[in-house]
Amino acid sequence: MEVKIPVHYGERIIELAIPDENLCFNLHRNEFRPPESEVEEIRNAIKHPIGTKRLGEIVPKDASVVILVDDRTRVTPQKLIIPVILEELNMAGVKNEQIKLIIAYGTHRPMTEQEIEERFGRDLMNQVAILHHDCHTNLEVVDGLTRRGTRIVVNKEVMDADFRIGVGGVLPHHPVGWSGGAKIFLPGVAGTETVNAMHLLGATEQQLGKILTPCREEMEDFATQVGLHFIVNVIQTDSGNLLKAVAGHFIEAHREAVKWGMQIFGAKFSEKADITISSSYPSDHDFTQADKGLFSAELATKEGGDIILLSPCHEGIAPTHGEEIARLSRYDDQTLWKMLENNEIKDRFGASECMYLNHIKRNFKATLTMESILTNIMGFHHLDVNDVQKYLETRISLDKKIKIGVVNYSSEVLPVPTTDS
Repeated sequence: MEVKIPVHYGERIIELAIPDENLCFNLHRNEFRPPESEVEEIRNAIKHPIGTKRLGEIVPKDASVVILVDDRTRVTPQKLIIPVILEELNMAGVKNEQIKLIIAYGTHRPMTEQEIEERFGRDLMNQVAILHHDCHTNLEVVDGLTRRGTRIVVNKEVMDADFRIGVGGVLPHHPVGWSGGAKIFLPGVAGTETVNAMHLLGATEQQLGKILTPCREEMEDFATQVGLHFIVNVIQTDSGNLLKAVAGHFIEAHREAVKWGMQIFGAKFSEKADITISSSYPSDHDFTQADKGLFSAELATKEGGDIILLSPCHEGIAPTHGEEIARLSRYDDQTLWKMLENNEIKDRFGASECMYLNHIKRNFKATLTMESILTNIMGFHHLDVNDVQKYLETRISLDKKIKIGVVNYSSEVLPVPTTDS
């Protein structure tokens, strides 16, 4: 008997037919009942913060406030969250004129006016100033270094503010372990130098789903030294509905969110697959977003097995890093480290990305369904999305016992073995 499995390829749904005896797993995040009111869930979290007092008790009435928010590459429901934060600040006597929203792009491309309106809404745009972080300009160097010796370079508008609030989502994330918390600060509103140093810390090993990683520690050092005063983090369903909100101290509240994240995103499997189909939707803007699906699939795939990443990556490798990643992708890690030491690489993020990908290419047959020229430049195998079914059928004909797994929303799902697979 064949099992029909619908999977996302971007917004398009394709259906895969896999014989029941060959299907190893079909992973989704776990189902939880959403709250009756998403706004009340957010409001309750802000009223009962973890590890700190309420905003109204810690924000002076005359304070200048920045709210750091994530960009179009994330699905955080900013339209719901920000008005509740403004409500709390207004009740404390802080006026909207004292508040600025800063879109924490990290090194991503800026959003268009239309994208901003879709994400935040015209009402919010009319209430508070919305500014764009630029990782190259309007920066300030803060005295001191992180424990790993990184200079702290941060957005000047952020530094000039009296009070800083971070708003984001919590998901499994490579190489950070989990998104959320101090991540909105670094890389969100840091300078390129600091962002690149942080990303290189993740080039050592698989970090997905770990709580304390080199990158996480670097982020929290950064946030401690600069001062991140309050966070609001949320966890969502596949469809984007809010499941859980937490607020408070950027470490303590984040750890509570991760506990919920493990329950929601930790998808259990009992046997690793020979071939894993990994659909990275909705992280489909570019390859440096979609490739999260490679690292989640790695956890559920036999070493030397196949990972097929379903993602169109309409914006190519990356709008801001693509050229350097394409240039560096031919080199092994040893060569890349040597080039970094010799200052032969301008975009050090590109080097860290290539090291992450080298790890995948060393241990798996990794296949992409994005544009073939870019796939080949990066050293991956290519398969047209319309040929995926035929490929699976061919592999099954050659090995009747082959095991095939599917990871849906793989940029967000954390495969967890029930036994040592």
